[in-house]
Amino acid sequence: MQNDYRVISREYPTKMTESTTVPSLLCRDVKQTKRRFNCVNGQNFTTAGSEIRVPIAGNFVLGSHNTNVNFKLAFTGTGDCVADFSWHAMFSQIRVEAGSGSSIILEQIDDPGVLAAFVGQYTFTQEDASRENARALGMEDQAAIATGVITKSGTIITAGATDASEIALDLSLVLGLFTTSLPLYETGGLTVVFTLNQFNACGVFAATATALTSIKDIYITANCLEGGEKYEKDLRDAKTKNGEVSVMFNTVRRYIQSVAQGSASGGTQLLINDRAKSCLGFVAVGRASGDLLAPLKYKNSSSTFEAWNNHNYNIAGQMYPMAGINTISEAIDENLDTMQHLSKRKESGGLLARIQANPKAVYDASATGQSGILCVNLSKCSANEDVWGKGLNLSGSNLSNYLQVAYTPAAAQTVNIYSIFQMKVHIDKMGNFTTEY
Repeated sequence: MQNDYRVISREYPTKMTESTTVPSLLCRDVKQTKRRFNCVNGQNFTTAGSEIRVPIAGNFVLGSHNTNVNFKLAFTGTGDCVADFSWHAMFSQIRVEAGSGSSIILEQIDDPGVLAAFVGQYTFTQEDASRENARALGMEDQAAIATGVITKSGTIITAGATDASEIALDLSLVLGLFTTSLPLYETGGLTVVFTLNQFNACGVFAATATALTSIKDIYITANCLEGGEKYEKDLRDAKTKNGEVSVMFNTVRRYIQSVAQGSASGGTQLLINDRAKSCLGFVAVGRASGDLLAPLKYKNSSSTFEAWNNHNYNIAGQMYPMAGINTISEAIDENLDTMQHLSKRKESGGLLARIQANPKAVYDASATGQSGILCVNLSKCSANEDVWGKGLNLSGSNLSNYLQVAYTPAAAQTVNIYSIFQMKVHIDKMGNFTTEY
């Protein structure tokens, strides 16, 4: 069964290689079912800030890369409504809580639409983009042959249409927890909480499309694997022997900085002060502040750092990389290497050609506009190495750390900085969840 039943011991000095796997001779005991988990606090939501709660629980292993949130989407008014690369932007935040109402947050993603747009642009292949369009009405066009430029628009949803459009969003695109095989046996399960975004921030809308009619009939589907008696015994024994079992994944934490028009030409410090034990790198997305709630703008998938000269990550005067990054080609290469840590398959991919990936180009929030970001890769290993601690350890330092960028924005910017770090979720023998990062 490949590694869908891997259970990790807490004793992993280097690689997380200790595992409990269903023996091949027992595969006849293994069952795979696709289950549906319904929203428990309503089925029709329209108000920004509303929380949508979907619990997932049962005696099974939650299969990796197979957890989707499904819903129907309808808009009021008339005209075309399209995804700004991805309808993940319907939510301002997605978080995963332990149990059915716990204060323990296993993972939390802010601005998932922005994250999904840039993970997609820098890690997808054309086949990935087609797949996301088919189930989620995301970006639909292939890159133009003559220029290599992508059009970020999703498939059209007509405002005022009688039939709501059906969407299935892949949660593993933005939540690292769902890239693992999570054993929920003898636990209280978990709850996925979606916070509804402001209407104008969700996508790109015709001027005559006036509001969200509803996001309704919400449920999560997931592949659930039952390992049989032998697996359950091995899992229980592993918890007793080691005190807990664990899964490891890559996730992000968002920081926001405001940069005034033209103010950064001499260099600006974008404060981060991250304290992760294993920080894999940083991704900075620069968007025009005035566009963030403009319905006609591609505000979640567009980014530039106009007149960019250089950037580096700085901790206590130590620069990473030591010489900084000051050429367009090196900056783009660093972006591709860093974003690979967030790729679903940890393989090379990317939809952007030079014209859109150039970070110093003039900001353009159109369907074919710029998507230039700034990254610093801090990992000591390649993205496909499952090694705990392969990033930079920031946990023991009280010194400030920040992204140093020299550029000149033509308009006020809101800069999202995503810290990419390794995280572990532990499950003890009583079924309690704890986190480590």
